[in-house]
Amino acid sequence: MNMTSDNKVVRLLENASATYSSMDIKKICFEEGVDDVGLVEIDRKELGHVREEVLRLYPKTKTIISICKRMNPENIQSISRSLANNEFHKTNDDLSTVSREIVGRLNKMGIRALYCHPGFPMDQYMLSGKLWEISHKPIAEQAGMGRTGINRNILHPKYGSFILLDSILIDSAVDEYDHPLDYNPCVSCQLCVSVCPVGAIHPDKPFDFNACMTHNYRDFMGGFEDWVQNIVSSKTVKEYKEKVPSDESISKWQSLSFGAQYKSAYCMAVCPAGEDLIGIYKEHRKEWVEQIVRPQKEKKEPVFVQQGTNAEEHARLNKNKEVRLVDNIIRPQSISGFLSGARITFEAKRAQSVNMTVHLAFTGKEARTATIVIKEGTIEVTDGLKEKADLRIECDSEQWLKIINKEISIFGVLKLLVTRRMRIKGNRKLLRKFQNVFV
Repeated sequence: MNMTSDNKVVRLLENASATYSSMDIKKICFEEGVDDVGLVEIDRKELGHVREEVLRLYPKTKTIISICKRMNPENIQSISRSLANNEFHKTNDDLSTVSREIVGRLNKMGIRALYCHPGFPMDQYMLSGKLWEISHKPIAEQAGMGRTGINRNILHPKYGSFILLDSILIDSAVDEYDHPLDYNPCVSCQLCVSVCPVGAIHPDKPFDFNACMTHNYRDFMGGFEDWVQNIVSSKTVKEYKEKVPSDESISKWQSLSFGAQYKSAYCMAVCPAGEDLIGIYKEHRKEWVEQIVRPQKEKKEPVFVQQGTNAEEHARLNKNKEVRLVDNIIRPQSISGFLSGARITFEAKRAQSVNMTVHLAFTGKEARTATIVIKEGTIEVTDGLKEKADLRIECDSEQWLKIINKEISIFGVLKLLVTRRMRIKGNRKLLRKFQNVFV
């Protein structure tokens, strides 16, 4: 019995040190139904922070397999959200099945593997400003699967925006790796810019992640938590309906029953990138705009935004959209989450006249220091205390999270100051300005 076990261990070690044919691995992937595949070595420096994500999930990783499944464009382009969402979910399910089957076949070859199917993590306590376990897009770029377009989607050279990605981590090296495309399939038509209902996409400015999350992912985690709070805080049915219109309650039922529904994928729907569609777009631009772009822009629908944001201002410019003001759906559960998510919850519109350097010194459960610089509508977050501060905040980490998540009133903040569990050095009026730039 021991001899058999020892032999198995030896074989596993030999397989892990072997170099496999990239063509053989790709052949397996295509046979199982992927539409494209690329391979990246774990030590490629361009992976940056993604390498840490990968090794956290599977420390034995030597190679990352990037795969994609194509979606049917016409379904995503449809004015019907139910048809578009069904295509998302069906393709997503297919991709999960394909990934699992690939891992099974690799195992039979002696390659140990882990597939990282897209999805939101269940380990909520571990969230640190990110809502995903692994960043598939940077991996796909390095694997030659496409380049990031203005719409922030990976644009495949053939299928354009209409793909879903997954990554498979394996414990073996291969004889040949792929590299990024030497061109970007994005044609800079800016149709995605024109059609976004919350103005999250800009050709020359950072992507407004918070605006997109607030609207498009209204039926996902943060929006669901906000919905539950609306239920709990309502004393009567009438009060609940004033907070949550019937169509939104029904939308929650749909999402709970059939899978979370995306409110908008218009940036993907109107994109003509990729060999499959670029010819149609170039030959029939007028029809493309009239049949795909205009219906999305003129669709009468609710748009979920936070008050006093660029998203609200943008949404109100479109008379076909019903603006619904909602609370922030991103609530950090840790100091790491607050600091890494600060760039997301930062609202440039509120910071146009704010210029300050803030030192943060957290004590207690999460002892940490950081510097936040707000200047001309931009934000920079770094570890440690740097430069000269206009405002210095020392606070117990758990209490700070309650302040940020609006679980403590202004009177609660005053109590913290009186009991010295929170200390402020500098102009205290800056504290309100600092808090206000985050939604």
